[in-house]
Amino acid sequence: MRKGISLLLMLSAVLLSATGIFADQIILKNGDKITGKVIKQENDKVILETEFAGVITISKQNIEKISLDTIAENTVETKATEGKGGSADISGDAKTVASTDKEGDASINAGSSATRRRGLTEGWDGSANLGFSFTSGNTKSATFTAGVRAEKSSDSDKWTTYMNSLWNRNRVGLVDVTTSNAVWGGLRYDRNITKKVFAFGSFDFERDRPQLLNFRSVIGAGLGYHAIKNDRTELDVFAGAAWNKTWFVGANPSTAEVLVGNTLKHKFNDKVKFQQGFTLYPNLTNGGEFRFVFDSTFSADVTKRIGWFVTVADRYNSLPRLGIQKNDFLFATGLKVGFGKK
Repeated sequence: MRKGISLLLMLSAVLLSATGIFADQIILKNGDKITGKVIKQENDKVILETEFAGVITISKQNIEKISLDTIAENTVETKATEGKGGSADISGDAKTVASTDKEGDASINAGSSATRRRGLTEGWDGSANLGFSFTSGNTKSATFTAGVRAEKSSDSDKWTTYMNSLWNRNRVGLVDVTTSNAVWGGLRYDRNITKKVFAFGSFDFERDRPQLLNFRSVIGAGLGYHAIKNDRTELDVFAGAAWNKTWFVGANPSTAEVLVGNTLKHKFNDKVKFQQGFTLYPNLTNGGEFRFVFDSTFSADVTKRIGWFVTVADRYNSLPRLGIQKNDFLFATGLKVGFGKK
């Protein structure tokens, strides 16, 4: 009798331990549920050990939710820290942020930006665009525009980089005139201080042959505020100071500037998006002078990677070099190609 009870207890313990091993659950976007043991998470896939099908790999594009009941040692390390909302941070190979639901399971959003790898060259999302126009006849003209913009973000910080180029040549009779030959771009890093306030550092550069501008280098830093931040709209306002070093043909002035502006991103739906940036630079060294940079892009995805874009941009300098126009306006349209994690 005692041997039978002991055997029964041993079987129960084995069954309970087996149940614990395969207690993690993955909910797919089509509603199916797969139970097993999450043994590894990568940037774009989850590896799950199941009781009857063995080890399987599931793409994160098909995953709606991951519920973790038990976590394997040496795969994911839990910090076991809970905030006011009952959230627990999870770090390790998965590099994800988990939150506990009412049942106490740890839930992971498979599409969260926190799942991106921390390497400097990994985890970027962005697009490259290309536009070209050509006319011939009495007047021959050619215009070429190209640009790239990418972003790498997590719950606490964000990297943003961009670069644009514009080239235009007109031919009237036998005379060729290059009216545009410019390249401008930059890199910016944002770091959250609180949920709403962030600090930033930036570097922007510019080269414009028709303006006699060999190179402009602008280093800036300051504080910003997340005025709106949700799944559809992100609006940031910021202010700070900058140092402008410019190499014109025949002069190399350096000036201190204030910088103030905003960035806006709005998603009408999964395919149609709009983004805009504006920065005003009042000159502190030479009072009364100022310049501003405005960029906006409306884009519509045709496929997951290829889409169509319209860009409107403007660069203004209140006191340009002698014989140079104050305003450079750009309107461009063409194809864009997305890259990075989708």
